[in-house]
Amino acid sequence: MNREERRRAERAARRNRRGQEPGPSFQAPAGRIARAAVFSPADEERQRQDFLAGGVFADGAGVMFPEGDGPGLSPVFVVYVHDDERTFGPAPQLRTAFDLLDELGSVALHERMPVATSWSGMSGSSPLVKLKLGFPGPHPARGSADLVLLADQYAELWQYIVGGGLIGVTTQQRLEKATSRPGASFTDGLEACVLLGIGSSPVLEQLMHLYRWPQPTSAA
Repeated sequence: MNREERRRAERAARRNRRGQEPGPSFQAPAGRIARAAVFSPADEERQRQDFLAGGVFADGAGVMFPEGDGPGLSPVFVVYVHDDERTFGPAPQLRTAFDLLDELGSVALHERMPVATSWSGMSGSSPLVKLKLGFPGPHPARGSADLVLLADQYAELWQYIVGGGLIGVTTQQRLEKATSRPGASFTDGLEACVLLGIGSSPVLEQLMHLYRWPQPTSAA
């Protein structure tokens, strides 16, 4: 990534800034909700299957922090997907997005490929959160994909994205390759991701309160 591309990446991240203090490192993986409803045990399994229909289970989630003090960059919430047919069978749009990422780079792809994003979720004994992606076209990735996360496994991470910000969709192999070499930087991590902006999520906030998950520092 050259100097101009780095500046563009930093500007893209600042546009999605939500005010957290930057941290020093990358945190490896440890997942808008249309509504949050509590279901009776008799109904929960049926509701769960309805919620999961058409979705793709993600491979994990993490948070990527800017190094040093940086120019006001915010953490990036990372959603990992499996680099195989578990993902690309039901969600071929993601295969196309990764092909375009390799061709264009993350910043150019972010600017040229609009993606509608929102959170959806379900409470219950094992709460679920779903990242809903809409690819309106006319680029080749037209369609939609839903990435499902077991929400309580990432209870410590939701605080970094509940108020909106930047999401990076990638595979663990891509991110490890980009960040494991000597001198790798935050922007090298960004280059390994399909970057998506997302707004604040009142329903994700509701789940955080319901399960008493950690709140953003500014809300503490």
